[in-house]
Amino acid sequence: MPGKVTLKVIEGAQSGKEFVFSEHDTFLFGRMEDCHVCLPEDEFLSRYHFILEANPPDARIRDLGSLNGTYVNKTKHGGREKGETPEEGAKHKYPEVDLRNGDEIKVGATVFRVAIEQPVLCTDCGTEIAEDARDQAAQPGGICLCAACQKKREVARKPNPQALEPVRCQRCGKDVSAEVGQARRGDYVCQDCRSQVLDDPSALFAALLHDLLQPQAPAKLNIPDYELEKELGRGGMGAVYLARHKRTREPVAVKVMLPKVAVDEQARDKFMREIEVMSALRHENIVEFYDQGSAGGVFYLLMEFCPGGSTDKLMERRGGKLKLSEAGPIMLQALAGLAYAHSEGYVHRDLKPQNILLTGREGSWTAKVADMGLSKSFEEAGLSGHTITGQYAGTGPFMPHEQVINFKYTKPVTDVWAMGATLYNMLTGQFPYAFPRGEDPIKVILQGKTVPIRDRKVGLPRKVEKVIDTSLAFETRDRYQDAGELLKALERVL
Repeated sequence: MPGKVTLKVIEGAQSGKEFVFSEHDTFLFGRMEDCHVCLPEDEFLSRYHFILEANPPDARIRDLGSLNGTYVNKTKHGGREKGETPEEGAKHKYPEVDLRNGDEIKVGATVFRVAIEQPVLCTDCGTEIAEDARDQAAQPGGICLCAACQKKREVARKPNPQALEPVRCQRCGKDVSAEVGQARRGDYVCQDCRSQVLDDPSALFAALLHDLLQPQAPAKLNIPDYELEKELGRGGMGAVYLARHKRTREPVAVKVMLPKVAVDEQARDKFMREIEVMSALRHENIVEFYDQGSAGGVFYLLMEFCPGGSTDKLMERRGGKLKLSEAGPIMLQALAGLAYAHSEGYVHRDLKPQNILLTGREGSWTAKVADMGLSKSFEEAGLSGHTITGQYAGTGPFMPHEQVINFKYTKPVTDVWAMGATLYNMLTGQFPYAFPRGEDPIKVILQGKTVPIRDRKVGLPRKVEKVIDTSLAFETRDRYQDAGELLKALERVL
């Protein structure tokens, strides 16, 4: 376990309450009833005042455009300065603060104290020591040794404790222990190298291939048998390339994923197990996983190549949106794949036009849902870093409010909203949310105000508009409950 984050109310109306986060989750404070701490009578508070995102052992707070700001250790973040108009205040960038153990958050009369509990690591090998073994692990000089390392020291008769080896960047080799932190040890790509990769994504693939050529590389597949042709796209988790087998010339898509945190053996194994399970999802409208592996701080997935590209690229070729005659069949097929996944217990959690890929030919597309369950598995393995406050580009417009509030409890009904938003975008070229300039997009999502699709005036049949509006209902109980229900409703009106 990477530790836990505890938020305790030490002053104010709810003094004594504690909120403990042992996995990736969010916490909202404000006057609205769906906040985790709701104080409707406190006029100092805004409706949604701040959001705290915990991804143990990390935590980050973001003021949501509040009137009075959020104080961390007596320093004000957000809010309007004296004499500023609301329009001037709205121009401030969404203020975020990374929290540390012992920090205090003050809003009005309410004060929270942050406690970050880091795991106890073996001084020699860096593995986590279980809570019930910590007394035995404690050694003179303030070090801790797991049972295996205690035995090794006894055998080697080492009189002096050795410092824990520094964490080094897998690309450039520099010491990144301060960047990673004691609680996140493992394979890691530093921020400087990460920036270079974003400027030149092919460098990431080249580095990966170099690692896989080494005999100790933990690769299941001989990726060097493939030659890279071109980049197909990139996103928050990495980049996708077209590769072709050198002998058979069969094309594959290679997704190279770069975690935002250090990757230890436990996180790597958990993610790989999840990918193996997901690879069992076989449906004509779901992109097929072929194989996967890792090298250093990088993961790679070999997947079915879809030559028609993604739906958002098709929209670009059509001038920004699709006619119902083309969008309808694509959405029905994507829903068929998603309905199958829902029936097998999977939730996608990152649906958007970029994740609906196309095979076939113009006028006769076969749609396939991509990255089925990948985003959720990546996050649950602790590889993503912050994702709500530091959100992947392009995801926010397709995210319903409950996904922000109950981040770790997403259900099929959440995917229904995202698919409704995807169809809305395909048909109108716009998003269901209206994002006013300068307003925090998280706050817009929380408020859940959407523009009815009929107001976009694209000339859709009223029955189709009603299906889309139902899929985008604010309350989950008012939506179709899974992709199968939405599929049946859409089939009846097309």
